[in-house]
Amino acid sequence: MKRIVFLLFICSVSCLTLQAQTAPKDQASATTVSSADLWKTLMAVEYKNVPDRYYPQPIFSKDLKALAGKRVTLKGFIIPLDEAKKQMNFMLSMVPFSHCFFCGGAGPESVVEVKASTSFDYTAKPVQVSGVLRLNETDENHLFYILEEASPVL
Repeated sequence: MKRIVFLLFICSVSCLTLQAQTAPKDQASATTVSSADLWKTLMAVEYKNVPDRYYPQPIFSKDLKALAGKRVTLKGFIIPLDEAKKQMNFMLSMVPFSHCFFCGGAGPESVVEVKASTSFDYTAKPVQVSGVLRLNETDENHLFYILEEASPVL
């Protein structure tokens, strides 16, 4: 995973085409976040150098911290971490695998680590994933954004 994170830091510019929707437990207070708004929120990551840390540490914006712990739905592309047809742990990228984050100019804010509670069939087509967003500021072995309890949105 450190290799993946390192490749993310090589990249500097992202082109987000995600749709996101926050889905609080109480549907009456559901709020929709447009693609452009979510992109701005994800891009609001700054970095600081920390002694004894291999990679710079992310500093998340106030708006992004407000989404932490909430169920969100993201549309993106599966980047598998193994060769299985069914994926339980993978990366969700805002760009297709052929334009992946480490190949063509995206950055660490353009991918989300997914820890699924239900398996996903690998596909090169976009998928929608719903999960609880966790922000990762300290563990260098994981990505900045982690969707836990994730499941496909049909």
